[in-house]
Amino acid sequence: MENELNIPQINEEDVLKRQRIFNEKRALRGRCVSTGLLCIICLFTFSLLAIIISGIMTSSYEGTPMLYSDKLSLIPDMLLNAIVSLLGFGVVAVIFCKATKTDFDEILPSKKMSFKRLLGVVAIGFTVCISANYIAQLFSIDLSIFGLETTYEDMLTGSTSILEHITYIVAVSVVPAVTEEFVYRGCIMGRLRKFGDGFALITSALLFGMMHGNFLQAPFAFVVGLATGWAVIYSGSIFPAMIIHGLNNFMSVIADIAYENLSAAVIDTIYVDFIYMGLYLVAFSLALVAVYKFSKIDKNFGKLKAYEGELTFKERIKTFFTSATIIIFLAISMLECLVTLKVID
Repeated sequence: MENELNIPQINEEDVLKRQRIFNEKRALRGRCVSTGLLCIICLFTFSLLAIIISGIMTSSYEGTPMLYSDKLSLIPDMLLNAIVSLLGFGVVAVIFCKATKTDFDEILPSKKMSFKRLLGVVAIGFTVCISANYIAQLFSIDLSIFGLETTYEDMLTGSTSILEHITYIVAVSVVPAVTEEFVYRGCIMGRLRKFGDGFALITSALLFGMMHGNFLQAPFAFVVGLATGWAVIYSGSIFPAMIIHGLNNFMSVIADIAYENLSAAVIDTIYVDFIYMGLYLVAFSLALVAVYKFSKIDKNFGKLKAYEGELTFKERIKTFFTSATIIIFLAISMLECLVTLKVID
């Protein structure tokens, strides 16, 4: 006898798909919450250590990784700055990985590559960073057009001796490049790559940019995060990202040292600009060659691995921005940015 009741048929495939979406979203939410928590802990640990150290040294802490004192030599300041970075980022990240049972091989890839390949990846990433730096400098000059002032100022450090130069380079170029890449390209991007390389690249770069706490550095740092993140994904190793980050910081340090010492010697600092431009042209040339070579031998060059799960990119982004700890971290960072623009006293 034919059943006349209109009973909807349950599609088993739809049920399974909804279950997969639910599980993926729950897993992503967990990763986003823990990611935001890591950012908050790093931010407060770094800031607290810097305040404590600045109090001990009777020097002023102005919201940047630089502790400066007129009464003490540069070397103790720089060594303490390195220690703050190691503790605030490095040690916190290690504890975080242990607590979350994160596989270090997953977040710290170390695929071997030839020197030529390494040079090409670094040249591309470094060129992107320098280009972004030029654009950021142009933008910072024009902030007054919008009636905005900033409390952020570039300060010369007073590095005049060889030992001070070396300490300055290690503290500002080497240590932050290792610790910050460990956190943002390792712990953060590495753990989020499960949900798509593009998603992990953009979100980790955004958090890295906002971590700097001012509107002058944030856009530039976001681009640096994209460049170093791409380097990790394409090369299969975190070391090119650390090198790119270190070279980017190194250029600022060398420029600072050069301006400081040339000014003291009454030598026109325009020579520094010429040298800087020359290095940029060399890096840009190497980057063009690398792009050409890579695109010829690798058909997937410039492409990111597609996400194979059920969640759309829009759903993943929504989950990221609606996670409680991400909201808190972005709110704190935005507040810092507004303070540097004197929007909030």
